[in-house]
Amino acid sequence: MSRKKTYLRKNGSSPYQFLMRVPLKVLPRIKGRTIPISLPPSGEEAPAIVSTKIGDFVKFSLRTRDLDVAKAREGVARSELHKLFNAVGRGPTNITYRQMVGLAGIVYRLFAETFGENPGRPEKWAAWKAFNRAAGEGRITSAPPVRSEPFDEMEVAKNRFGADLTTGINSLPRNETVEGLESRFGEITNWVLAHHDLEIDDQARKALLVEVYKAAQDAGWRLKRNAEGDYSPDPMQERFPPFEKQPRLTLSELFERWKSEVKPAIGTMLTWKGVLNNFTAYIGHENVKQITDSDVIGWKDYLVAKGLKSKTINNAYLACLRTIFNFGVNNKLISRNPAGKVKISYRKNSEQGALPYNDEEVAKLLWLAKQQVNPMRRWLPWLAALSGARIGELAQLWGSAIKIENGVHFMEIKSAPDGGSLKTPNSERKVPLHPALIKDGFLDFVQTKGEGPLFYRRSSGNPNKRHASKGVSNHMAEWIREQGFRDPRKAPNHAFRHWWKSTAARIGMQDSLADAIQGHAGHSVASTYRHFDLETLAKGVASIPVPGESTQSPKPC
Repeated sequence: MSRKKTYLRKNGSSPYQFLMRVPLKVLPRIKGRTIPISLPPSGEEAPAIVSTKIGDFVKFSLRTRDLDVAKAREGVARSELHKLFNAVGRGPTNITYRQMVGLAGIVYRLFAETFGENPGRPEKWAAWKAFNRAAGEGRITSAPPVRSEPFDEMEVAKNRFGADLTTGINSLPRNETVEGLESRFGEITNWVLAHHDLEIDDQARKALLVEVYKAAQDAGWRLKRNAEGDYSPDPMQERFPPFEKQPRLTLSELFERWKSEVKPAIGTMLTWKGVLNNFTAYIGHENVKQITDSDVIGWKDYLVAKGLKSKTINNAYLACLRTIFNFGVNNKLISRNPAGKVKISYRKNSEQGALPYNDEEVAKLLWLAKQQVNPMRRWLPWLAALSGARIGELAQLWGSAIKIENGVHFMEIKSAPDGGSLKTPNSERKVPLHPALIKDGFLDFVQTKGEGPLFYRRSSGNPNKRHASKGVSNHMAEWIREQGFRDPRKAPNHAFRHWWKSTAARIGMQDSLADAIQGHAGHSVASTYRHFDLETLAKGVASIPVPGESTQSPKPC
């Protein structure tokens, strides 16, 4: 026999009885607890909530003599109990104060909706509120439990507190005991917790009992006014937020959680923070669970109307939202990604792709760089052209990253010690120095700078600001444009990298070797097993010809 099996029993003409064995694993933690069970309406049977004290079994009347109704109610009761047993088995759940007030609001609405149509006499609710207050203020340790069934506590209240209920209650001392709250509101609190598959610890339960007490008093005042013929809107009902099993989550909070776990580059973090601020300003709130696909689509259309490029909207703005919301979905913070399928449609023209510099352009830039005194202008074009590295990687080089091993001088491409970052994990690598760099005195320059940054001052390290190397990269792009290199398809810094890869292919370098030098990920699983030693890398780097090396000084373009 299954320990969770349920039975329907009936003696003669009596109502059907529910009987279910309590699972042994939760029995010690739940035995003795009084819980209410919701019985749905069916046929001519009205809905009801029955209370039962849990022992080795859960048993109570299903309040019907109709077998079909009994079976329907048995299924509902079994479902509620399984949720309760599962919640107890998982252990206490942490809930926020907002969630507590939301749960108390369910109690408020239960009584307001159950009794609002026919509230009875005002004295009935005066007595009900009197018991609530006496229990809530700790003036009594036992009270009739509140239930959503017809009741009349007037006589009981007069016998307990006297004809003048207020004076009688005020004459009793107040204390901080929880017994009165538990006896009065414990069952209804158990009901609302079980209904939402929740188990909480003793401290949270005490706090929730207080909120349920306050909600019950608000409901009592409303029903007393209803009984007096006053059905004007109750402003108190607006104070209860909707209960959400997952606490309210703002877009800023979700971003901070993503940032804390992923630890993105400073530039990405600041750019995406600006994107989220733009989105928040557009929709007018930050509640993640209220954000819809329509919000994202409307924002996308707004960005299009502002004149932003389609590629920028897709690859920057929408990509940011998709990533942040995916993080929320993967971490069970939200159920779906409202930006998941939102994209902007556009046709990529044949004349939009990025292009490399040609040999003549690289030769002119290297000649121009040789005339410069500013270290970043003097050396970064040469480093970029002869290593294939990104300007952003080179801009954050420190003197300590220029090393020698087995007679090979190389630069160790890695995140700067003061908070720099690389684009991908494959970006971290060793890149030998081209012989032309050594010949022109790059190592002598490094020696003059010591162990610290080569191209910026020691002004980085602030996690809330862009790394100083970003300013170096931007400066180089502006300087190159100022020299007349304005082709929109040739990114001023990145076109060096395209040129290097194109040149490597032209001279017959293995793709895998070129990828290793440039820090590109391989295209197959096999590439993860291929490693090049420093000597092989050095030969590959040295094989790249220096444009214009054998010609006269070119004229600036």
